[in-house]
Amino acid sequence: MEIDKREAITASNLGPVVSLLTWIMEAAVVIAVGVKFTLSSIIPGRRNREDAVLFFATVFSIGFTVSMSVAVPNGIGRHQDTLSTNQLETLQKGVYSANILLVLVSSSVQASVLIFFHEITPDFFHLRFIYALAVLMTLFCISSFFVAAFPCASPSVWGILGTQCIDQLSFWEVFAAVNIVIEGALILFPVLVVYPLTMKKRRKAIVISCFAVRIIVIGAFVAQFYEAQILKSHIVDRTFHIWKYLLTTVFVQALSIITVCIPYIRNLLLGMESGMIQTGHFRLPSRQGIDTEISLRRITVDETSTNLSGSADPKLEESTISHGKKDGRI
Repeated sequence: MEIDKREAITASNLGPVVSLLTWIMEAAVVIAVGVKFTLSSIIPGRRNREDAVLFFATVFSIGFTVSMSVAVPNGIGRHQDTLSTNQLETLQKGVYSANILLVLVSSSVQASVLIFFHEITPDFFHLRFIYALAVLMTLFCISSFFVAAFPCASPSVWGILGTQCIDQLSFWEVFAAVNIVIEGALILFPVLVVYPLTMKKRRKAIVISCFAVRIIVIGAFVAQFYEAQILKSHIVDRTFHIWKYLLTTVFVQALSIITVCIPYIRNLLLGMESGMIQTGHFRLPSRQGIDTEISLRRITVDETSTNLSGSADPKLEESTISHGKKDGRI
């Protein structure tokens, strides 16, 4: 069995392209997750519950990279008639395990985002949205896992190039399509939470854009869907033509993890109350909030009209959203 052997990129050997980009993306994943976990450990208080799920997603991602490193030098991007029986068997086992890990990475990352949303909102409508999406994600994850784990007749369930298998490319098309819907919902949810709040438009845009960056993941799923359709027309010599499709799966799993770290990193930087990170003389809020003296709430119409008439506390006019100290400054 060959694993990650250095080879030249040629017109008849395109596998090294997949291998190179796989390791580059995995390095980016480890760095992004490492930065997030490091910043989390600096802030006092309990760890975020979504970190545990994100940790498992990272482990699955590393396993995905190892599986691809086994499959690529054993025939990915090379013509099938030039491969030995042993190489074909190893290639199929590597791709088979990578497919299972792809499902686990995608589901774990989405679960991590959903746990984060559950922690930041007490709104009943928002919670119903979260629970409904969680049920959809759970059912889809379980069904996708079993399809990826048992695509072919036993005992060679890993023989994905054989004739005793389901239409796997159609399954991966459905997998990409459903994940596009789920990712769209995960992008839409922060808009539903942030838009009604009485805060500056600039701050709203920053918060929403941190989550909207996951549109890159949707783009990766679209590419996976497209390449799965293209690969259907290449029934013969599939080992040569599969390299583009596998490359899209590399970006799907890596970008899913990298983008989920972006909103946390900014909030964690703002929440680090050390002597090195300050904004002038103001105290910086953590994600969970440093003080409980001022709660996050909406300003109702009655309160606003009362303030304008001068009979209520005029301080509400200065800042309607605050996590800071008594004066409400950030």
